[in-house]
Amino acid sequence: MPEPTRLRRQVSPLELFYDLVFVFAVSQLSHHLLEHLTWRGAAETAVLLVAVFGSWAYTSLEATFLDIGRLVTRWMVVVAMGLGLFMNSAISRAFADRAWAFVVPLLAILFVANAVTALAARNDALREHFRRTLVWTAVSAPLWLLGATVDSGPRLWWWAAAALVDLTGTWLAHPLPGRRLISREMEFEPSTWSNASGSSSSSCSARPSSPPAAR
Repeated sequence: MPEPTRLRRQVSPLELFYDLVFVFAVSQLSHHLLEHLTWRGAAETAVLLVAVFGSWAYTSLEATFLDIGRLVTRWMVVVAMGLGLFMNSAISRAFADRAWAFVVPLLAILFVANAVTALAARNDALREHFRRTLVWTAVSAPLWLLGATVDSGPRLWWWAAAALVDLTGTWLAHPLPGRRLISREMEFEPSTWSNASGSSSSSCSARPSSPPAAR
């Protein structure tokens, strides 16, 4: 099997601005923990962190796979950025009176970003993977919504269950019966990546000669 090829691409200003939205989220999470220095406060912060990190990671990954130079990708990031600002502003009161203000933008980011990638990705393996991701998101979404309807006590348990579903899906690459992604064999789009190196770039390894495998 050939050695992995080192591939790089420039990070766009839009992606950097998107990251700044979630720097704000980290500060909100820190404030929440400082204001609730208890075991329950730590659990609440951990659940919120899973949600916030998941929405950031999915959108960032999808922007990478779809090529940030494409119009559909830029619009996806802009929409996720706007929704992320609303979601992150509600973090400090998510377990009080702003549960819906947190959950609705969260689910909108996940469904929009995954749906765009499932439709607009340029190879079958990516489209198939993000269709499976949508199924896993649809499983956790009712748990997030149910948590928003109850008091803060049981809310933690509903949201912890939703976060566990999301973490499990991510860890296992969102398998479905008979369908599983082998991420190390994922093929990157040649229009997105090149062998050029630079100081302000993101990089990863790919195997251009190996076809993506979904089992």
